Amino acid sequence: MKINLKIRKANKFDVDSLNKLNLESFNESTMKLDFSKFIDKSNYKIIIASQKINIIGYLLTLSHDNNLFEIISIAVDSFYKREGIASNMLSEFLRNKKGNSKIILEVASRNESAIELYKRFFFNIDGIRKNYYKYPPDDALLMSRII
Repeated sequence: MKINLKIRKANKFDVDSLNKLNLESFNESTMKLDFSKFIDKSNYKIIIASQKINIIGYLLTLSHDNNLFEIISIAVDSFYKREGIASNMLSEFLRNKKGNSKIILEVASRNESAIELYKRFFFNIDGIRKNYYKYPPDDALLMSRII
């Protein structure tokens, strides 16, 4: 499928669409996010992927300091999965990171497509949080990359 994709920073007008995509993307209650809490905070960054006016993906990150960043959540509309959208957003996020920056994240151990994506971007598995996710039950893999 040919997608005319636009990657940009989210704004306050995107909050409802971001919340809707988040609710559709995750079963786990800990991943239910309210994007109105992040949109105006300088230490959070939300990158969105859109096709025409529809938001079809987002990447939410947190800056802990100048050299430590955390990927909080990444989601792509199920209709557009496997089209490179998550890769495009992740590339955009990583593009402007200065040397010696560390990027951290956690991912469900059963989420093979996400793990594959992160490994393609040179993230390594650093550890496991046993029984971290409750619904469905799963471990969390701790992954990181230094740029």
